Amino acid sequence: MTEQPDNQPEDQGTHVTGDPADDALSEKEASRSVACESGEDLTNRQQGPGWLPALMAMSLLAGMAGFICCGVTTWVLYQKRTELAVRTLEGAYITELEQSYLDPATKRAVVDEVKELITGMEAGDYENWQSAAIMQRLQRLPVVQWGDLQAIELFITKGNRAEKDEQLKEISRLEQAVVDGSVTSFDFQDVLQPVHRADPKSSSGFSLILPLTAEPVAEVCLRAKLVADRAKVANRSFPKVDLAAVVRREISQGSTAGGF
Repeated sequence: MTEQPDNQPEDQGTHVTGDPADDALSEKEASRSVACESGEDLTNRQQGPGWLPALMAMSLLAGMAGFICCGVTTWVLYQKRTELAVRTLEGAYITELEQSYLDPATKRAVVDEVKELITGMEAGDYENWQSAAIMQRLQRLPVVQWGDLQAIELFITKGNRAEKDEQLKEISRLEQAVVDGSVTSFDFQDVLQPVHRADPKSSSGFSLILPLTAEPVAEVCLRAKLVADRAKVANRSFPKVDLAAVVRREISQGSTAGGF
């Protein structure tokens, strides 16, 4: 029987280097590999969809709901144009007329026209589109501002200035431009600006500066001339305008021809 050497390795298939540096390097590589795998897992978890899709969906739904609400509200208001017109005329327009500087006879006649319009609207004589057209025409008509112009005209009449006749002629031309339909309340706001001051208590936001003085009144007459010239009104005086008749005409045209 042959004896095996005592120093023969038990496992000849196992390669042992015995180098400590190689062992340390292997451990570092293993640690680095584990760290990389852990980092990739963490990155994958952090790159998830999160709350963004939910927030986008909620925003979209809220926008759709708001759009639907706006559409429904608009439709409801559209169907109540006559009712809204009555409330505006009763709650604001007549009050403005009664507080205006219109002379008593003109004020009474215009208020009567508006009250008759309100009665017709409440009785169902006007459809919604007619009420809307009439309100548009009344807003463009310088009825309240007409009272301020009448106050200026009275101031000029009482004066003894040499330019009185010329100034009264320009006032008359401006009033005729309203009859012709070529001048609106927006033009009157610009013409009357020299004699107006800001007034938050007034429904129009402006009030007449009293007492009137010559210089701003002269500026008003100059602006009235420019507006009348632009409207191609003849350079002469015209008969007194019946404001109530103009209001009646605009109501009639609004109910037949509609707005502008």
